[in-house]
Amino acid sequence: MINSLTLEQLQRRFGGELVNGSVEFAQVSTNTRKLDPQSLFVALVGENFDAHDFVGELDGQVLGLVVDRAVRGCSLPQWRVEDTTVALGQIGLVCREQFNGLVVAITGSCGKTTIKEMLSAIFSQTHKPCVTKGNLNNQFGLPMTLFGISAQHNVLILEMGANGPDDISYLCNIGKPHVSAVNNVMPAHVEGFGSVDAIAKAKGQIYAGLDVAGTAVVNADDNYADYWLKNMPEGVKTLAVGLSNECGIHADNIVLNENGCASFELVVEGVAHPVNLQLLGEHNVHNALVAAGCAFAAGVSAAEITKGLNQVTGVAGRLQQLPGIAGATVIDDSYNANPGSVGAAIELLSQRSGKKILVLGDMAELGPDAEEMHRSVGALARERGLDALFTFGPLGAAASIAFSAGRQESLRNYRARESLVAAITQQLDKETTVLVKGSRSARMELVAQALLGNSRGEK
Repeated sequence: MINSLTLEQLQRRFGGELVNGSVEFAQVSTNTRKLDPQSLFVALVGENFDAHDFVGELDGQVLGLVVDRAVRGCSLPQWRVEDTTVALGQIGLVCREQFNGLVVAITGSCGKTTIKEMLSAIFSQTHKPCVTKGNLNNQFGLPMTLFGISAQHNVLILEMGANGPDDISYLCNIGKPHVSAVNNVMPAHVEGFGSVDAIAKAKGQIYAGLDVAGTAVVNADDNYADYWLKNMPEGVKTLAVGLSNECGIHADNIVLNENGCASFELVVEGVAHPVNLQLLGEHNVHNALVAAGCAFAAGVSAAEITKGLNQVTGVAGRLQQLPGIAGATVIDDSYNANPGSVGAAIELLSQRSGKKILVLGDMAELGPDAEEMHRSVGALARERGLDALFTFGPLGAAASIAFSAGRQESLRNYRARESLVAAITQQLDKETTVLVKGSRSARMELVAQALLGNSRGEK
């Protein structure tokens, strides 16, 4: 925090009730396993947890509490509110209001974290950015990023995730961005939205969160670009990025090296600047264009943008190329998955030499069309000439069936990681590339670790 706060300040502004007086604090904690005696503890409630079960034991371990019910036998100062998650956001809002620098916000179905890291590399050359840590991009995580703003920071880079229709609007009301971008829209978390069209509408709220001085960076290559432009708030400036030379910032002469990393010319205001990405996959050119658009809208020069993009290295669990068992190459893309990102992974893998193996864990939260979407990626893997598809989980069976159509081979669908890893290991040699991908719930990082020789995997 830039300035400390008191419970009394919060109660006066947002309501609620003070119990046992007020207290001044400059840190906030939500994890009972990581307590700080100088912090305020916010007792959050989720589907599978309720921190109120533990707050009665926190005397002497924190400065005060934010709770939604009475805590018996506790002498700590308390701000008693209706909803502690809302209170967490309100504290985050006050911290955001203390910040006078530039705020950039990114959302999208995939690639958000990569763009965030690209922006961090670009701005770090001449600024002191505060950046969303890890995947702290929801109603719990974004306020935690705001608590980390200090007086030295002059740029705030926020990643915003959504699982439901109004999540982005809520986060924008707290983060108040000056520059915003939707990277893309794909079938991800469809269960929470109802349709892909609903996802596009929800993601577009990041543009509605801009004021008239703000800039909306629009990915012109996305199917919903025209929809967002048509519904852009009056007065908001727009900057289109994409592969077309009609875009304000575009890419030209894209070439992939033997590892699958892209080199291209970043064309800004008609001037070409060479970029050599250290990230796998042509889809990262699109990520780079969105990052470049956000940075340019924030006043960063094309030269600084290019230098920053050239410095970005891989993010753990996102297309990291690593040495595996028996000399094989393992591409760990296990962090998460949806049909669009799996398609990009298949395209990357198809361009490799030697034997090409895709290992796919079930893609979660796809709604009633989940089986058909798995079938489609299995068919795409077959069409792109992959040598083998190993799937993990019940939905993966549909992908395996589609992949095996017309092939004289048995299905490679598994329900136990130990069996899956054992079967894949038999296929590995120095001429093999194996790419591991799946939704968070599939825990495919355990498979990737096993193929690196770092773990025996788990059932």
